[in-house]
This record gives sequence, C-alpha cells and structure tokens, in this order.
Amino acid sequence: MDIVSRQRINVLIHLAEIPSVATASPEAKLIKRVAKECNFSKAELNRLIESPEPIGSFGALSPKQKQAYMNNICELIAVKKLNWQKKLFCQELAYQLDYNIDSFRQVLATYQQPANQSASAPNQMETKHLVKSMA
Repeated sequence: MDIVSRQRINVLIHLAEIPSVATASPEAKLIKRVAKECNFSKAELNRLIESPEPIGSFGALSPKQKQAYMNNICELIAVKKLNWQKKLFCQELAYQLDYNIDSFRQVLATYQQPANQSASAPNQMETKHLVKSMA
C-alpha cells in the first residue's frame, strides 16, 4: 500500500464519516471499492476508519494522482448528502488539488447526472483539462 493511496482513502473516510468497514451505505461501498483498487486490506481499512489520520498536503501529487483524488471526492459528494461545512471543505480540497471552483463544479456535475443518464466516471482525457496549470 503506497502512501498516496492511503491518503486518498483517508480523505474519503473523513468526508464519509462511516462507522465501520461493515457499513453498507453508498459512501462505504465507494470507499471499499477504492481500497480494493489500491490493494488495501480490509483490516487496514477498518483501522483507518476507526482512527482516521490527519489530512496532509497535496503538493507532491502528480496531476494524475490529483485527478484521482478529485474524481473520488466528487463521486463521494454525489452519493452522500453533505452539510454546508463539508461542501466548503470539499471546495478547499479541490483548491489544494489545483482545481478552481468552476473546474470543481464541472467534475462534480459529471457525477451528479440524473438517474436516467449514464453516470459513468469521467475518463482521464475528460478531466485532464480541468486541472489548473501550475505557474
């Protein structure tokens, strides 16, 4: 398990506020799916859920890693009704990931499509242009 994947899962845990790995909520399913994709053990996931770590900085992430974080955050927002403080926190996370508010909203909109439309995750080409260039 690499530290980048661990931190990404940790961010999702902070946002989702799930009580255990056994929870069957949509946000728990998302976290379990991401953990499985990252080869994160169920025991380690449960430890992280029980005791989330502080959220670190995102400065050392590659653009591809930032995109994965942003996509997962927006996917979580789409499945969990967040209070306004959590929504502001997500906007701050987006900014730290080099997304401006308009780009954040564009990525989020791809996950909040009406149920009668295909709600597949955006691919790398669709969201790559949304990452702010770092000057």
